[in-house]
Amino acid sequence: MELERHLPEELLSLLRSAGALAQGGNLYLVGGAVRDLLMGRLSLDLDLVLEGDAISLARRLTEGGGKVVAHPRFGTAKLRYHKFSIDIATARCESYPKPGALPTVKPGTIDDDLKRRDFTINAIAICLYPAHFGEPLDPYDGRGDIEHRLIRVLHEGSFCDDPTRILRALRYEQRLDFHLEQNTGRLLRRDVAMLNEVSGDRLRHELELILSEEQPEKVLRRAQELGVLERLQPSLKWDDWLAERFRRARETRHKPSSALYLAILAHRLSEEESRSFITRLGIVGRSAQAVRQAVELRQTLPKLDAPELTRSSIYHLLKGYSPEAITATAIATDSPLIRERLELYLSELCHIKPILNGDDLKALGVAPGRKIGEVLHALLDARLNGEVKTK
Repeated sequence: MELERHLPEELLSLLRSAGALAQGGNLYLVGGAVRDLLMGRLSLDLDLVLEGDAISLARRLTEGGGKVVAHPRFGTAKLRYHKFSIDIATARCESYPKPGALPTVKPGTIDDDLKRRDFTINAIAICLYPAHFGEPLDPYDGRGDIEHRLIRVLHEGSFCDDPTRILRALRYEQRLDFHLEQNTGRLLRRDVAMLNEVSGDRLRHELELILSEEQPEKVLRRAQELGVLERLQPSLKWDDWLAERFRRARETRHKPSSALYLAILAHRLSEEESRSFITRLGIVGRSAQAVRQAVELRQTLPKLDAPELTRSSIYHLLKGYSPEAITATAIATDSPLIRERLELYLSELCHIKPILNGDDLKALGVAPGRKIGEVLHALLDARLNGEVKTK
């Protein structure tokens, strides 16, 4: 049995208890965890589907420990334990009022729930009800597609119903080292223009999932080949230059954030193209700042290349730019001198502050007002340049 071979005993015991507590309701393990188990991969984040009240079951399951967060509007609950988490959802069926729209959802059976899945490899369930514990339910031969390493949609209208499946198809294809089943590839090419019907928020979410992959450049290269990338932003062009910069990003001290990857992706765009990119995908917060500033900072690079630039001059040229924008620029530039100065700012200069503060200056007799700021500015420059080192 796949469950017993690949799951730790603590988690296996919890699934048995869940099946028993379902009290006649059919409970199943579904989705990516089943796919990964069939591929011999351990997954500690599980999705369960119940033909019944999922929230009630979740609360009964956590009576002996664990925390539950319920979402009554969606009929779902998340159970958090020390080493793993479990999502439980009421089985549902979906219908799409128009192509690209969010679905209309209502309670359904496990058959309905599997029918709404994106790909056959994600439409496999394992029964957790005691009498049939561990038995697979595989109406679309997902196991066969796993064996043949295929990404296959469930029906002809799959990409029309939800065009974000196009991005997911490429993400799974590259992550799992699978390939698009022939008819699925044809449907993807036929329906790629449907991405224009999807909101920016949904596209951004899928792009961020791609950027969280171990090697997102593989997915983006494939998206370029199939005409998908230009649907996110017509000016985006994937090439070897970008692929190399993505690889460099993973050589930095920390795992690259989606904000950093987005800044690299937008580095060669014009200001107008970067604004369009931000607007189209609804990019906000640090990510929007990183994209915008990476493009702005590119205009500053000639100043950073001046031979006799002081440390304080480097500081003032870069002050106000986000770490992601500066890191993206350091990764993007071909100039060793500019890269060295960008890295110097991030590792050292941005952390330097004047040793004296305004109160110290007042105690020394400096009159309150604009003069205080001027002296603090001069002290900061002196410290940055190594001209003063002690209080």
